[in-house]
Amino acid sequence: MLALREPRRAAAVHPPKGLPVPGNRAVGLVLLLGGGALLAGVALSFGPLTQVVLLVAIAVPVLALALRAPRHLVLGLAIWLAGVGLLRRLLYGLGSHALLGDPLLLVEALVMVLLVGVALSRGAGRRRTRLANAVLVICLLALVEAVNPLQGGISVGIGGLLLVLVPVLAFWVGRSLVDDRTMRHLLVLLAILAVAASIYGLVQTLAGFPPWDQRWIQAVTSNGTYAALNVGGVIRAFSSFSSSAEYASFLGVGLVAWFALGRRKALLPLALGAIALLGTAIVLDSSRGIVVLSVVALGVMVAARARLGLVPAALAGVAAVAVLVVVLSHLGPHQVQGTGSTAALLNHQVSGLSQPLNPQSSTLRIHLQELGQGLRSGFTNPVGHGTGSITLAASKFGGTAQTTEVDPSNAAVAWGVAGLAAYLVVVLVGMARAYRLAAARRDFVALAVLGLLVATLLQWLNGGQYAVAWLPWLALGWVDRSWISWRSAGGGELEWPGSWP
Repeated sequence: MLALREPRRAAAVHPPKGLPVPGNRAVGLVLLLGGGALLAGVALSFGPLTQVVLLVAIAVPVLALALRAPRHLVLGLAIWLAGVGLLRRLLYGLGSHALLGDPLLLVEALVMVLLVGVALSRGAGRRRTRLANAVLVICLLALVEAVNPLQGGISVGIGGLLLVLVPVLAFWVGRSLVDDRTMRHLLVLLAILAVAASIYGLVQTLAGFPPWDQRWIQAVTSNGTYAALNVGGVIRAFSSFSSSAEYASFLGVGLVAWFALGRRKALLPLALGAIALLGTAIVLDSSRGIVVLSVVALGVMVAARARLGLVPAALAGVAAVAVLVVVLSHLGPHQVQGTGSTAALLNHQVSGLSQPLNPQSSTLRIHLQELGQGLRSGFTNPVGHGTGSITLAASKFGGTAQTTEVDPSNAAVAWGVAGLAAYLVVVLVGMARAYRLAAARRDFVALAVLGLLVATLLQWLNGGQYAVAWLPWLALGWVDRSWISWRSAGGGELEWPGSWP
């Protein structure tokens, strides 16, 4: 157990009670972004000059909003990214090549750069901690490695910056602009969006895909660019997102948010219904990694709520996964009845989780091999292969794709030993501080942020998950901000050996 020294009254920072709803400015922002992006999408059928003009036309009002209401811009970005995959499919076929890439994807970069500019002007770079310095190293490495010739041409490097650096920049936004109230609004918004996404995904699984989704499925499966979408002849759901993996990760974020909301008795019935819906959607997505991470996240959140130490908390997460494996191993895939799409997805899920070391039913060994190869690459080539080498930009622009699908080895491949070290500092310090804040405060925001970080662990550098990749970095920025405020205001010390981190 942890002994908690009572903080002074000035240190008590608790968000207002109640279930917040984003204001009208956030809704207006989404309409602005959506309308502007629709014009940009239509411009795909025209020349490069038209695309540039429309992008500039979008940038001007977004800049005004960034200066006037940056916190609402954060909420609007969350809504935008949760639906950009669907919007891209609705606009599919209007054009295949653009001078600046897909304008719909450039909206995130535009908004993030503007928000970072505002954040830095408000002191995001001041009073840097070990966590902030480690993130700064990652940002600098990403910039420098964008011109690494080992990854391919400069287009690969630019693509890498869009997919890796842009989400990481959210840390500085969270550190300066995201206070408790904004984070609370964002988490509730993500919980609501996850429920909506799960309904769409379940419709895809149980009733079939609408025409716009079918066109996209045919395009990505016919050329072999997305083989993982097909599981035993059944297409995984992807809802409004750009991939099934992104959809599953977003559901995991929503699940931990609803779990944290359920601590309030008034919201418990609603939270239980949402958790059941999201849990069903996650299982039927047939992605095993998010199932394991979600279980670990819930176990760690319970441990933080009970104010256990870091080691018991880690053991709680491992124990939760062990229980899951034992239960499923007793059930076995033979318990899954039926021959339809649902049965195939469940069989794939159960067989992999119940026999994680069986190469016939699980890809765990393959992932571990890729992890080992990636880590070794960081030492055999200490300077790294470039930021774009671990992204889709490498394969799209003729570079050398070397993604290992997990963050530690991806950091080693892209940025060498220095990148691996900086990433490990971010994870160890960031997770420890997030846990200590959650154990000290035990409120919705701190617990949900902790759950979000665990549920997305090992995928923080996966910029291909557009709606998810920026969230852990934003959360880490909020953690750093809250940590400084808590310690400066004389917050209670959690007593365990040493003062690290």
